[in-house]
Amino acid sequence: MNLNKYFTPIFLAIPVTWAGSFIAAKYVVQSIDPLESVFFRFFFSALVMLPFLLIFKRGNHPNFLQPIFLKHLFIVILTAGIGYHIFFFAALQYTSPTNTALIIAMNPFFTAIAEKYINKESRLKRFYIGFFMSFAGAILVIISRGSNGFAMPGKGELFCLIASLFWSAYTILSKYTKEEKWDSYWIGAYNYLFTALLIIPFSLNVLSFDYWQNISMVAWSGIWYMAIFPTAIGYTLYYVGIQKKGPAWAAAFIYLVPSMTANLDLIFFGADFTLYMILGTTIVVAGLFIGNLSQKQFRRVKNYFTI
Repeated sequence: MNLNKYFTPIFLAIPVTWAGSFIAAKYVVQSIDPLESVFFRFFFSALVMLPFLLIFKRGNHPNFLQPIFLKHLFIVILTAGIGYHIFFFAALQYTSPTNTALIIAMNPFFTAIAEKYINKESRLKRFYIGFFMSFAGAILVIISRGSNGFAMPGKGELFCLIASLFWSAYTILSKYTKEEKWDSYWIGAYNYLFTALLIIPFSLNVLSFDYWQNISMVAWSGIWYMAIFPTAIGYTLYYVGIQKKGPAWAAAFIYLVPSMTANLDLIFFGADFTLYMILGTTIVVAGLFIGNLSQKQFRRVKNYFTI
């Protein structure tokens, strides 16, 4: 089977699993602090990935004697492993899954802006229109608090923004520091393993069997969901997508996550959505589409809706 032919439909599994991760993470942080949440997510992701790779992809194991490979792995661990995830879990302690997803979904714009300055690429006017639409829509949702009226952005939203910037740094730097011969699956698995190991000295609770016993079944369910679906499957696919199609192409799929997360937030947490919040979410998704679609894709969409 030619997987390249079906790569885009397969890649659509990423926003589906990632939307679920915002819900699962919200349950996890209710009983586990952010640092320990990162440990459990990545420790169990490594347990899922490494046996599979040892059986099916042993011949593609990377060479740890290459300093340039270690540099690349360090960048991935620092940005996608530690940086992004600590602020991701911290944000969900203070704000909703919908708000978190909306702000993190802004990273395709941060990624594209960074690429513009790195590669000196010009951007179409609609890219900037889409950016400001998404930014305005996100602010509208963030300050809307359901039946409680309006409130200014807080600590949770700030953590979301920092997480989004870390994700953009990962998307860019992993592209420009990776060599073609390095296997993306092994890099993903070692990211999970070493991220978990690096966290242990800063959170010794994770070594206590009594601590594990006190974690609720709901939190364990969330941990295993994140370990298998958005992490072992989703992040690995995303990493492969960066290498095959480029950072901007891969990052653009994130614009599907906010609307999916908002619906799951309503189902699982009974989120109190107002007209302003619905309008803001719609504006964010529309802005992401307008700003990130290629010229060819944009013409297709435009012709589809033109009578």
